[in-house]
Amino acid sequence: MPRSFVLRRNHFGQSVVCGLAIAALVGSLFMSADAVAQSKKKGAAEPEKKSGKIAEVEKKGKTSTLKVEEADGETFDVLVTSKVNFMVHGTGDSGFLKHPKAFVSSEKVIMANNQYFGKQFTVHLGLPPEAGFEANPDNPEVYRVAGQIVDFDESTFTVNAGGRQCKVNIEQGADLSVAVESTDPEHATVGSEVEVEGTAKNGKFHATAVMVTLGKPLVAEEVFSARDKKVGKSKVAPTKSAKKTSKSDRAEKGDKGDKADGEDKGDEAAPAGEPLKPGADPFNVLDNKTGKKDAKKKTGAGKPKAKKSTDDGDMNN
Repeated sequence: MPRSFVLRRNHFGQSVVCGLAIAALVGSLFMSADAVAQSKKKGAAEPEKKSGKIAEVEKKGKTSTLKVEEADGETFDVLVTSKVNFMVHGTGDSGFLKHPKAFVSSEKVIMANNQYFGKQFTVHLGLPPEAGFEANPDNPEVYRVAGQIVDFDESTFTVNAGGRQCKVNIEQGADLSVAVESTDPEHATVGSEVEVEGTAKNGKFHATAVMVTLGKPLVAEEVFSARDKKVGKSKVAPTKSAKKTSKSDRAEKGDKGDKADGEDKGDEAAPAGEPLKPGADPFNVLDNKTGKKDAKKKTGAGKPKAKKSTDDGDMNN
């Protein structure tokens, strides 16, 4: 057998062995990576979605707890904090468009005859939308308007849309649509549908997103009156100590004023030309009991007696 053939066969065998070894190494690496990924998945809790109806709402400070009842009757608690993506969806009446400081937006405000008209609006309670006034790039006659209501009447309302005043006319005869979006858990009413997304850990469900759908329309007068009462309670009233201090100050000032007045009145003489008041006795000549002139008392100043001179005495002697 030629020696060259033997050498070629040996090189081929070595290459095959090396290829198999490399393949085995790569395969083991992939298997180890997959095993690590599987172990990570087992260690981390997978997101879970739950749904049901709100059975109870409890609010404590800046957090709220929703008790959700599932279709099978089981209940679980959902803690709503500022870190949870919380939203309440519902509908409302036209009164929401007639309240100052309410935030409203619409994606379908139409311009006609240099005026703006709309019939589909969304009122935002809690977190306001980004204010703005911009035309739709696909249709220049349709505008997106969002901002705070600053004025209104029976058929129009004016919005401060990012520094621009935009007066929107409510289309007459059209079906008015007022959607309500709220980020405040107090608008989540009992009996409303709720969808929750989160993870279960140590027997408790930790929500990351909550979406509530109201079954009944909201009434603007009830919502805003409750909010106004809430704002009124948050105002700080003057403390009792401050009131007491002010009263004591006033009393002290009053005493000083009375004393000063008394001193002034005591020193002040009666004006010239005015009769003396009854009982007045500036020269102490009246009898205290009868009020008549006492004869014993002299009315005028007595003249000093003249002193006898020593010379007269000597002359007599």
